[in-house]
Amino acid sequence: MQDAKAGKLRLWLNGLRFCLTVLFVALAIKAVRWEQMAEVFQRTSFFGVIGAALVYACLQCLSATRWWLITKASDMSMRWKDAVAAFYTGMFFNLFLPGLVGGDAVRALLASRKTKHSLASSFGFVYADRTIGFTAMLVVGTWGAISLHLTKNQIIWQPLALGAIFAVGITAFMVATAIAISRKWQSIWGERIKRFANGVVSFLQNPQMGFIVFAIALLYHLSLTATLMFLGQVAGIYHKPFTAYAMVVAIATVIGSLPITLHGLGVRELASVKLWSLLNVPAEKAMVWALFWRVMTWFVSLLGSFAYLLWADKTIWSDIPNLASTSAKTYPQKQPSDLFTIQKPQRIDIAIATLEQLLEETDNETIREAVKRRLEQLREERKHLQGLSN
Repeated sequence: MQDAKAGKLRLWLNGLRFCLTVLFVALAIKAVRWEQMAEVFQRTSFFGVIGAALVYACLQCLSATRWWLITKASDMSMRWKDAVAAFYTGMFFNLFLPGLVGGDAVRALLASRKTKHSLASSFGFVYADRTIGFTAMLVVGTWGAISLHLTKNQIIWQPLALGAIFAVGITAFMVATAIAISRKWQSIWGERIKRFANGVVSFLQNPQMGFIVFAIALLYHLSLTATLMFLGQVAGIYHKPFTAYAMVVAIATVIGSLPITLHGLGVRELASVKLWSLLNVPAEKAMVWALFWRVMTWFVSLLGSFAYLLWADKTIWSDIPNLASTSAKTYPQKQPSDLFTIQKPQRIDIAIATLEQLLEETDNETIREAVKRRLEQLREERKHLQGLSN
């Protein structure tokens, strides 16, 4: 009965978002004069758009590296190329799964399955990656707004303040609450909540790694802004400083991230038109720029389909219905009838998974160091066995 009610509620909410999407797309269409839009398109070099998309595709490898470093600092043994493939696969599924985090959930599932690491921790790593990237974007956007002396404008400071509250305040509150709940709620879900919270903040135990990760996030958003500045030149937006693009990109992203329409369709485009109007850019050029940005993002996300087809473990979908009923180990294990029939590679995998679990749950530095050394030995032994089998 409750499942039926929940299903009806989800259906109703998705229907509402679809209607709002149609409404905002219609408002975006109404906001421009299509005769002048056609003129802007005629003067556009689509080779420039393709070039920007290729640069954007390379930037995603930089973003995946940021996430990979977070996982590496937290003892998740994932190869860089696997991190890039999982990142692209997540981007691809973001096109189809509802909400902003659908693709991120797929990314976390794939990383957990590939490394046999805790799924709750894997979700924490992805959340940490998202939060760091979002914070770096806000820093770049705030710098742009201050440089242009536009911080007093309501459409400027409100999204920046909202984003800062979400990125810093809500995240800190959520982690603190999760840790408090996990201490009082001694159950499978209590342990999962604890592992998720640890996954969000564990990489910060190494301040140098935290600095490197944030520096990569800043580099990514500065490079993304430069790429979108090039797209602005393609769309006919000339003689606007880099700081203008930094401000518009950050604020339009924050507004477009609000759960109003599907994928922010119409919302981000209208926000871009409004923001560029503050800098005396015609609505038609601003809309073309926003559409190029959208097409570039979708085109690169579609490349993730190749990563899914060639690399991803297709059996992850069987894990989703069972997440609520599985034990603290979040990857499937076939239990043999006789313990002694387990082959050595499988025994090593089980030992690694058990020690990783212990590493997450203990705070004793002496034990942690001993566990880390043993993990290194087991991983080397696993590599040796894999080399022999190949």
